[in-house]
Amino acid sequence: MLGRCAAVVALLVGSVACSSAATDPAGLVGANGLGANALGPPLATPAEVGEWVREKTGQCDEVVPRTMEEFTDFVGPLRAKLYAPHVAEWATCAAGPYERLGLVVFRREQLKDFQQAWQAAMASGEVSDNPDFGFGNGFALSGTLGLEVLGLHELRCTPVEPGEEVGHTQPAEAEGCTYVQKPGHHH
Repeated sequence: MLGRCAAVVALLVGSVACSSAATDPAGLVGANGLGANALGPPLATPAEVGEWVREKTGQCDEVVPRTMEEFTDFVGPLRAKLYAPHVAEWATCAAGPYERLGLVVFRREQLKDFQQAWQAAMASGEVSDNPDFGFGNGFALSGTLGLEVLGLHELRCTPVEPGEEVGHTQPAEAEGCTYVQKPGHHH
């Protein structure tokens, strides 16, 4: 009986390991967890992100596709240098206090690369803070006001300060980065 139980346990462990690899063939799971896959529904186009925002807020009726040149104008040259190589496509819509809310879809296989590039830029002094978008599963919104209502997370590549309150925390794809949702935010 004991041998049979051990065989069942080995089969279960093996099937879990195989199913993890099968559901994450691009290696999007963070080193210590689920990464962006734990941040809600996966959205793969700006139109899907716009529809999701519309369902949550009743706004974002007209999603306007944008070019990468417009992205540089929108976020500035320094942030574009860090974000743009990892952005698959983006668009804007009007929602909440934003005339043009950026709906950014990342190349999912490059989330770790994006985070590592941001870490390197922080280490070199090129940027002084974490990314300033609100992050979901494979996408981000450019604004920060009101994003807690949507259940989006901040991407942090800096350690949590002693005494700093953080709510829901999920390991990101790159070691040393986390997705954080401040206390009181919905998810």
